[in-house]
Amino acid sequence: MARRWFETVLLVAAGVPTSACGTDAVGVDACRQIQKAECQEAPACGIALEPPYHTTGTVVDACIRFYDDQCLHGLASGTDPGPTAVNACVAAIHSAARTSGGCSVVANPSTSAACAWLAVNSSATDAASEAAEAPTGDGDAANDGVVAE
Repeated sequence: MARRWFETVLLVAAGVPTSACGTDAVGVDACRQIQKAECQEAPACGIALEPPYHTTGTVVDACIRFYDDQCLHGLASGTDPGPTAVNACVAAIHSAARTSGGCSVVANPSTSAACAWLAVNSSATDAASEAAEAPTGDGDAANDGVVAE
């Protein structure tokens, strides 16, 4: 399971190969937020975080540092869904780790409806972005699903 998690993460973090050498990376901050949530929740799910290997700090800290660099390539989808969708996805990762059977979302966030936009599929990306930006009836759509840190 850990190997699949890292393969998924690397696909998301790697971005489109043609953009890997350019400065037009899309969704760098979104990638970092999602990877940070995955790194933080992986130990609770029994998902090994090595590599990256480290000599200082915790394995979670090393994971976050590793993906800070990897996310410089941006999201593989090539579109930034916006802060509302990113916050909803991060919240879904954190809450999934605390529910029975939720570790599959930590290992592969795109399986969650809140993170479906991570899949490299333009129709899923468009639908998730539109859904995340839609008001939910409470009058404060900008703060729905926001994780306080």
